[in-house]
Amino acid sequence: MDWEEAFSKANPVKIKDTDVFLHGTSSKKYLDIKSTGFLKRKASATNWGISKNGICFEKYDEHGTYGGGRAADFTEMTIRRYCEATCRNDHSSEGVILRIRGGELRKLGCPIYADWNKPYPKIRNSEGIPIDVDSNAPVLSIIILDKDIPLGYLEVAGRIPFRT
Repeated sequence: MDWEEAFSKANPVKIKDTDVFLHGTSSKKYLDIKSTGFLKRKASATNWGISKNGICFEKYDEHGTYGGGRAADFTEMTIRRYCEATCRNDHSSEGVILRIRGGELRKLGCPIYADWNKPYPKIRNSEGIPIDVDSNAPVLSIIILDKDIPLGYLEVAGRIPFRT
């Protein structure tokens, strides 16, 4: 484990009940979620490139900004890429965007970590060393490592058609 991953695990993200998080998957993967009743924390072999370390969610903040653009636009672009990659992996013709609210995530009772591969949620000191996680960052990618997510916690926020 590298120091940034260790840092993220030592600093769980603080989530508000009103926060909204999105997860992108394929229609075939969604059928699997529906049949088992869970979004599994251990990704299947065909989807390992999307969330091999756990379940990835992107914070959806329609009011924030990122690099001069809207955070919501950035999140939607990221989620679209997740859907496209999973659709390509399992030859689905449609991506599915799942939404979960902060209050539902908190009910799971497991630590939720910032994605250590993405630099923007980290608050750094003058030497560039992370000293905290910015839970209010307009763009925040999180990973849930310790739990499967029951289907009842998730809602379908949208569908994206893809050509395979």
